[in-house]
Amino acid sequence: MLLIVLFGFARSFYARPLFTASPLTEPLMLHGAVLTLWFLLTTVQAWLAVSQRRAPHRQLAWLAMPIVAGVIASGAWVNTALALQLTSAEDPENMFIWANYMSLLSFLALVVLAVAYRRRLATHRRLMLFASVAIVGPAFARFAFWPVFGKLGLAIAPAFAVVGMLLLMGAAMSYDLFTLRRPQAATWGGLAGVLLPLLVGIGVALSGMGYNLLHHA
Repeated sequence: MLLIVLFGFARSFYARPLFTASPLTEPLMLHGAVLTLWFLLTTVQAWLAVSQRRAPHRQLAWLAMPIVAGVIASGAWVNTALALQLTSAEDPENMFIWANYMSLLSFLALVVLAVAYRRRLATHRRLMLFASVAIVGPAFARFAFWPVFGKLGLAIAPAFAVVGMLLLMGAAMSYDLFTLRRPQAATWGGLAGVLLPLLVGIGVALSGMGYNLLHHA
């Protein structure tokens, strides 16, 4: 997932000066930075766990608290700023906005559960995995804006995000099936924790309820 984020946001964030002259706003830069830190931290933590280096794993875990707070706060700020720029409930970007809101809620809930079950390692690891899946959709969506897809970017970006997330969740399910003969409860819970809020967000966007809520509050 770290590689997906690095390549997905390469054109719009990491190597932006090579592709566009317009600078990012400070909130967007902060959001990109904390998201990068999250995926870097989880990659390092996974390596420490596999290496049985539990002491540094526990010590680094404290870094997750400010990073999670940063992801939620910056994500909500950036998302709301974009939402308030829209002029119609039919704008296709409403789909991104409400999917992002619900993904942030999924992320927070799954991280909290993962911390609560930190002594049950198999459950903890699966919940942390799905917490990252919940917020990796925008990175998949950015692949749709590569020049090879021409002007189709905005139209096909939601499909890229959904298919990418489904592939990752399918990989988690497949791992359980091949190694344990059945999906674990935490895997089912993570799957539901990502998909159900996402479906709610899509419904809120399509109904126009989300747009009306923000613009008439």
